[in-house]
Amino acid sequence: MRIGFALAAVAMLAAAPPGLAAAQDMERVVVTASRIDEDSMRSAPAIYRRIPADFMLVAVSYQSATRDPGERKKELETMFIRLKEKAAKTKGYDLSGGTLGQSTAEIDTVLFTDILQADYSGTGRFTLTLSVDTKEGEPFDRLMKRAEDFVMTINTAGRAEAYLGDDQFIGARDVTKHRADLLADITAEVRNLQTQLAPAKIILTGIENRIVTQPSGPLELEMFIPYTLTVESGGAE
Repeated sequence: MRIGFALAAVAMLAAAPPGLAAAQDMERVVVTASRIDEDSMRSAPAIYRRIPADFMLVAVSYQSATRDPGERKKELETMFIRLKEKAAKTKGYDLSGGTLGQSTAEIDTVLFTDILQADYSGTGRFTLTLSVDTKEGEPFDRLMKRAEDFVMTINTAGRAEAYLGDDQFIGARDVTKHRADLLADITAEVRNLQTQLAPAKIILTGIENRIVTQPSGPLELEMFIPYTLTVESGGAE
């Protein structure tokens, strides 16, 4: 079996491109983790949190150049089934459909015929999204190696070949908890300022905004609510 992937660890040490939150809901957030553009990072307010990523997403593709269309389709469908079975049996690994970093579909709703593609050269392929849970203290290159090893241990059919994509996305689960933690930190800061600057008036706006999440390292996320805090002088009028 042959497997190829491009490692973007060096680029990940910078910052994130436009469209930082590729997907966000009350369950998890996912942000880009490769080809990061430092100039596109948003400035965090005074109160923000840095947390380790819970998982990494990477595209996994299989292709086959077997000449006979029927055999080629059979090989790829076999790999589709084997990949799904491997992920289902392995803790910390999950598969989904959709576009990496933009949309997801539960793997049980993904039909092989919907993702099978062919080009003019007679090569067939399909692509799914592989999610790999992070481990405490594990560096990015080792995490990518685990993703590669996961795919390499799957026996291939015929001329099928596997590839990991060039882009990686990192994400965090339980966004509701992170928002609650941020609000608690901001509340504590406001109370502290009120005590220190009394009788000044503290005005806080934007607290209703959604969380902004962006990578601050290969497997680290910076999370904040883009609020504005204003101090107005107090005293008798």
